[in-house]
Amino acid sequence: MTNSYPWSSVSIRVGILTAAGLMLLSACAGPPPPKDQYFRLAVAPPAQTFQRPALPGVLEVDRLETDGVVSERALAFQTRPGGPLGRYSYDYWSEPPGIMLQGRVVDYLKAANAADRVVTPDLRVPSDWTLRGKLRRFEQVTGAGRVAVEVQMAVVSARDGTLVLQETYAAELPAEGDKVEAVVTAIGRATSEILARFAADLGRVKLAERR
Repeated sequence: MTNSYPWSSVSIRVGILTAAGLMLLSACAGPPPPKDQYFRLAVAPPAQTFQRPALPGVLEVDRLETDGVVSERALAFQTRPGGPLGRYSYDYWSEPPGIMLQGRVVDYLKAANAADRVVTPDLRVPSDWTLRGKLRRFEQVTGAGRVAVEVQMAVVSARDGTLVLQETYAAELPAEGDKVEAVVTAIGRATSEILARFAADLGRVKLAERR
């Protein structure tokens, strides 16, 4: 009996080879990449507030300066203290660190009653004082299980440029695990510690001037 479908066996072989090829490509491709995650910086409110403003008048808080990797939204890390900085591929801050920290400083100083009014330059309000700063470190140190934050902060008179306070604040705290969520929480605690120290120094400077 004559076979009515002379190419059926060839078609079956081609189908099998095609399916095998697709399976091989799928295995080589691996799992899909993780989804991007975006984190906000949470800072604790001030434990103490000024009974009267440490800086009478309007305090303008500038955007904090940043350089290199610290200026980017991707979370930064070091594999060892003093080692080169790297960046996470899928984990980001919700804003560039210099802008994000500017907002947290404004909120903290408002809550602490550090000045009669605390504003940002975009409001275009005539100011009596200006706060400038530079964010030097803002990273995880994976080899030490810690995070490091370092900020230089200065307050000057907007009227005559007199320097009221200039100091560099650094904090290194342990992170409760290697997960990014734990790192973000620890960076928030380190930032809170720095802001508390800055507010305390600001209060001492103004109290000394009033004596």
